[in-house]
Amino acid sequence: MRVEGTVFVVEIEEPPAGGLKVRVDGHAVDVDARLNPSGSGSLLLDGASYVVDLDEGRGETHVVVDGEVFRAQIEGDAGRRRGVSEDGPVAGGQRLVAPMPGKVAAVLVEIGQPVERGTALVVLEAMKMENEFRATGSGVVKEVHVTTGQTVNAGDLLVVIA
Repeated sequence: MRVEGTVFVVEIEEPPAGGLKVRVDGHAVDVDARLNPSGSGSLLLDGASYVVDLDEGRGETHVVVDGEVFRAQIEGDAGRRRGVSEDGPVAGGQRLVAPMPGKVAAVLVEIGQPVERGTALVVLEAMKMENEFRATGSGVVKEVHVTTGQTVNAGDLLVVIA
């Protein structure tokens, strides 16, 4: 990742139990991120809390942290956002997991349904707000793990697209 011209090696692991394991330039960083689909949310880094807003354009992301804007570019394989090209199919699939605990307000797809990038998949109600989650690329819905009205925890698998 390149932030304001400085290159950092960022490794992110999503353990099956949920959460994130993050290493920056080989050093472990304690991270807890809560972002809604619009890209705004909160970030807890090594105990310090920040308000975050992401504005993603082609090849560059503007990250606003507590009002200060940083330009970030994700380079290499990870730069394709979990295997997604700008307009192609999802390479290796998309596994949509709940970023926060909540209640499933709507399941908008079914198994076998073809989807395009941006297709609404699930609406999750959390903290009195409805968050709509969309496909990050084109593909076919292979698994739906939730039903309308179901309560989910952060990290629970919702939908799989191949």
